[in-house]
Amino acid sequence: MPDPRDSLVNSLIGAGSAVDGDLDVEGMLRIDGDLRGSVRVTGKIVVGSLGRVEASIRARSAIIGGLVKGDVYVSEQLRLLAGGVIVGNVYAPRIEVEENTVINGFVEVNGKPDDADAGLKAFVERRGGRDASSRFLGRFRSASFAPPRSAEPAVALRGGLPG
Repeated sequence: MPDPRDSLVNSLIGAGSAVDGDLDVEGMLRIDGDLRGSVRVTGKIVVGSLGRVEASIRARSAIIGGLVKGDVYVSEQLRLLAGGVIVGNVYAPRIEVEENTVINGFVEVNGKPDDADAGLKAFVERRGGRDASSRFLGRFRSASFAPPRSAEPAVALRGGLPG
């Protein structure tokens, strides 16, 4: 059964949009516009053929069909589609690469998804330095920024809505 985090796009940077900054996304992110900064995704990241990313990426899995200038670290699988370009280091337990793609950087594919965290930590420390290590191996930020969600409304209305 597919992971629900891979089924629904809950965050989108559309064609014609540009974002500068660090993103922490719970779930799945699709990028068809421009992004500069860094990205951490708990689920899957998809960079469409029109997507241009100048950022390091950390995700559970990734599909790259556009341009990524930055390191790509995934804990399960990376899929590089025809026309996809990565200019940076790549770490993935599994990788699938179509024809007419480019990777310009160090690549490590260890085939061990169960040992991905330890392998990623060693790779980042060897290839990414201390800055990358602190950003990509640290705690996921969204849990500390977003309040917990509850099924109850935040404000109770008495007597119904005005009208």
